[in-house]
Amino acid sequence: MTALYNFTPFAAKSELQEAAAEWIASALRNALDRRGSAVFMASGGRTPGPIYDVLSQHELDWSNVFVGLTDERWVDVDHPASNGAMVENTLLKGPAAAAEYVPMKLNGDDPFASIADMNDLYMEAGLTDVMLLGMGPDAHTLSWFKGGRGYESAVDPDTTSIVAAVEAIESEVTGPNLLRMTLTQPCVAYARKVLLLITGEDKKQVFETAAPDSPVGIMKAAAGDALTVFYAP
Repeated sequence: MTALYNFTPFAAKSELQEAAAEWIASALRNALDRRGSAVFMASGGRTPGPIYDVLSQHELDWSNVFVGLTDERWVDVDHPASNGAMVENTLLKGPAAAAEYVPMKLNGDDPFASIADMNDLYMEAGLTDVMLLGMGPDAHTLSWFKGGRGYESAVDPDTTSIVAAVEAIESEVTGPNLLRMTLTQPCVAYARKVLLLITGEDKKQVFETAAPDSPVGIMKAAAGDALTVFYAP
């Protein structure tokens, strides 16, 4: 069966990052032109930082852009593993400092007790214009860790919840920060544009051979032809 998504290879990671910043800016500008507002759901990880550095300098109507996170480790913002801290330090500066940003970590030790409050804060995520995602070598994306507590709720296509709390099973990929908050499958399904970044031949193989019921397989089916994949070796 022919893939629905658009796959674009780059010769180097730096080229991928530069193109991703332009791609995201163009998609946000399109949303702003069409209806005067835009919603951007940003991911954490190593690759997006330089993308956000460039994106932050684009002259967009940032005051009408809502920025949220696709997922977050349940750690304080001063923790080195905080996705929110990375986004604040790389994206929310210069012109982009005018954006409305809502973190994905509330006070309290238990993300499962914060689902209702986070849903109220993240209603905009159900109308995402641009969602940026990564993928782990275990085929997880967002904080969809198969087998973990809360996973089935996160990937349930019939859930009415914007977010789900997850407690992953510890592995080399998860590290020690197992408690997470994540967007749910319907947020991906209703996103207007989804950009997945893949670096390295090993991850490319994982993506291409992932089972339909794997986290990235579920994401791929949910996003459909809204999905674009940028790859660099």
